[in-house]
Amino acid sequence: MRNICFTICFSLGAALGQAQALTCADIEAGVEAEVLRVPTAANQLGVFRTIGDEAVAALRQCPQSATLWYLAARSAEVLEGPTNGQAFAEEGGLKKVVGDALAHAGESAPVVTVAARVESSMALARKACALDPRYQPARRALAEILAKEGAFEEALNIAVAKTPSGAMALTRARVLLAARRPAEAAQEARKALTLTQVDELAPSVEIYRGAEEVLGFALLDLKRTEEGRKALRAAAAAGSVAAQRYLAK
Repeated sequence: MRNICFTICFSLGAALGQAQALTCADIEAGVEAEVLRVPTAANQLGVFRTIGDEAVAALRQCPQSATLWYLAARSAEVLEGPTNGQAFAEEGGLKKVVGDALAHAGESAPVVTVAARVESSMALARKACALDPRYQPARRALAEILAKEGAFEEALNIAVAKTPSGAMALTRARVLLAARRPAEAAQEARKALTLTQVDELAPSVEIYRGAEEVLGFALLDLKRTEEGRKALRAAAAAGSVAAQRYLAK
């Protein structure tokens, strides 16, 4: 009996010791393994749910990990719309998760970029670009916020990429639509639908939904009503609130 107890206790002790020996780098790698599943997953939003849950849990042990804070904040951002803001309700919701990420990893360009989008903050977008001028999502966030302020030329000058991506083409399409240049906006939106290069962790539906939305409104501005409504129906089916509201009129 003593030998059995010794064997069991030794095995449990070894397992606990191994768990305790995991470094934050090991834990980050475990969560990032889920990230690699996103492009090929049948249920990409389900994978984002897993990434977010694992990142939030891991942060209890590794609260200074900028990688984990980004994954938690980005997952909360992606899931906010599809879950009507309930995906991270237990953690206080999107703004609480993003605020905590900013407080712990305020020098991380990816974290600050998510915060800039969520808060629609020019200051945070400029900070993200200053932290890493080569980080395309930061430039995209700044360009879209500039467009909302009417600074269209500055926005277009920022929204450029050495390697074309669907996300950057979508940003340019949004800026051009806001600048009342619908023909060019439609061209960039169509480009966004064909480019496969990505610059940020995102579900594939995100660019498709945004591009169809911009394309639809651009075509309406060009008086191509049937084509525009067709694109908006595609955007609405993919979750575009703006398209859904227009079609419900």
